[in-house]
Amino acid sequence: MRSVLVEVGPWTWLAFPLLWAALLAFVLLWQRIEDNSAPQPADKTDTSTATTDLLGSAIISFIVALILFFLVNRFAPLAIKSYGVMMLIGFAAGGTWMVYAANEENFGVPGVIDVVLAALVGGIIGSRIIYVLLNLHSCSGVSDMVDLWAGGLSFHGGVAGGFLGVYLCCRWRGYSFLRIADLFGPGVALGYASARIGCFLNGCCNGTPTDLPWAVTFPSTGACTTPGVPIHPTQLYASALSLLIFAILIWLRPRTKRPGHLLVAYLMLYSVMRFGVEFTRAGVTARYLTEGFFMTEAQLACIIIFVLGGIVVAATWPRRSRESAS
Repeated sequence: MRSVLVEVGPWTWLAFPLLWAALLAFVLLWQRIEDNSAPQPADKTDTSTATTDLLGSAIISFIVALILFFLVNRFAPLAIKSYGVMMLIGFAAGGTWMVYAANEENFGVPGVIDVVLAALVGGIIGSRIIYVLLNLHSCSGVSDMVDLWAGGLSFHGGVAGGFLGVYLCCRWRGYSFLRIADLFGPGVALGYASARIGCFLNGCCNGTPTDLPWAVTFPSTGACTTPGVPIHPTQLYASALSLLIFAILIWLRPRTKRPGHLLVAYLMLYSVMRFGVEFTRAGVTARYLTEGFFMTEAQLACIIIFVLGGIVVAATWPRRSRESAS
């Protein structure tokens, strides 16, 4: 368990060329991926175009590197949190899956980038709004409501906000929302598995006390609400089960009957997983509906989502016509 992964800065000027080279490599790789996903004209020659692209990339990466260099040295040392790093890895893993799946369906990388960024912005806003609504008693003002650095995001709110962002982006760009949503299901499962490892490193979303041999004990320096007590590694349960959900969705993908069914399958599978994991979960989000009741707020949300998902699948399942049946 390591809440702060590493502290960055202050940097000397010797670090600047390395930072510039890393950013330039990232920009060039990004351009390469976009170029490979776009149809190329038969008569595309040109060294001049390649030279211009390289020069433009070098200038852009130089400016960004300079800004980052000064920002880091201005606020150094900067604490790089484990949770944030694992969230970034999860975002990259889910996005990579979407790029792979989109290429199979002739949906280009630029389109994937559009909807992924829309999902990211919508997810952050939605997850924070739901968290604040569930914890109004602990918010003393507007500054507390928007203080993301202090933590506090709701997964259910993130899913709702993320898909609202995707829907608006699809309407704006003219993409098929259901087709894009099916790409997101496995990607979200993959990203969630990584994010829960971040929770484990941070100590948040921790489990309840247990005497099982694989129980873990968190230090008092993290976000765990019961430090020093052997508890369930609930975060790792969720991570492993989310990887299982990813595998199930990959198996279901060629077998789904209608656009949108794969997304609904993810939401239903997640609801089953979260409902079960919630029995071993403590932390600030595992509140019971009423004192002494066996069900938490998250479990009620899971039941609602599962039932609604089942209704959607049943209502849209393809039915054989009388002619084909006879």
